[in-house]
Amino acid sequence: MKNRSITIRTGLLAAAIALLVGCSSSPKATSVQLPDPQNVPKEKWSDAMHVLTAMNISGQRDVPLELATSGPTTATPGTGGSSVGDVAIAAGGYASPPSGVSSNAALGLGIGLFLLGGSSDPARTYQTAAWVPSTLASSPEEASALVLKLVEEARVKAFPSERSKLSPRVGQYPSNHGKAYGSPAALLKETPTPFTEAAIPAPSFITAANQVYGPIFVLNGQYTIDGMKNDMTTVEAMTQMSKFLPDWFYMYHPGQKLRKNSVPARIINKGQSLYFVGK
Repeated sequence: MKNRSITIRTGLLAAAIALLVGCSSSPKATSVQLPDPQNVPKEKWSDAMHVLTAMNISGQRDVPLELATSGPTTATPGTGGSSVGDVAIAAGGYASPPSGVSSNAALGLGIGLFLLGGSSDPARTYQTAAWVPSTLASSPEEASALVLKLVEEARVKAFPSERSKLSPRVGQYPSNHGKAYGSPAALLKETPTPFTEAAIPAPSFITAANQVYGPIFVLNGQYTIDGMKNDMTTVEAMTQMSKFLPDWFYMYHPGQKLRKNSVPARIINKGQSLYFVGK
């Protein structure tokens, strides 16, 4: 009976998704495909795509600039195995369109993020990553300890009165990655796979140092709970906390489709949002 109930709920959700996607287009809308980043010159990538790629996370799509600034359009999956979910992650409906994106285009691209749950894809959940300057740490262990310390301090500053009692963890892999925890026992003990990599050349968006340790991921983030305790949405809580972190911390929000004010996928850094709109 329980399995049947789950099946029915999943079927109804799938039907609702199909209906909402169908309603997102107008009779005059043009159907297009959002390209795989691997088929787009990197100079055309959004800044958000560069950051997400440096996190070693794939599955996201940029909305091409010429598409985002044009009239109403219905985005459809690209070739090569992408899915409606892939497009939704990239195109998540703009409640407040980024600068240069027309309201009509934003509405046309408002497919949103529809997930049936159970996915282990890192692109489908919140992420926080840090690239620690080698001038601030001399080993992976020191870098990891510094990330954890700064995250805990930032949470206290961002949410001084009420916040989750669960403690964050740091590790080598992002949340929802198959190797984030080395074993079921490690998962039960909340012991992520430790970051052990040597310092590497800094990504182009990191200017604090030439060599960095990273990306080091923050796991067990409590943005939704912290937000609820402070009358904020998850993305508002992430944005608030990012203000108190160094500029070599970057957050990723996968986007969310809501009845009103859908949340577009974005990268967050120092209180600012970088959207997946190409150049």
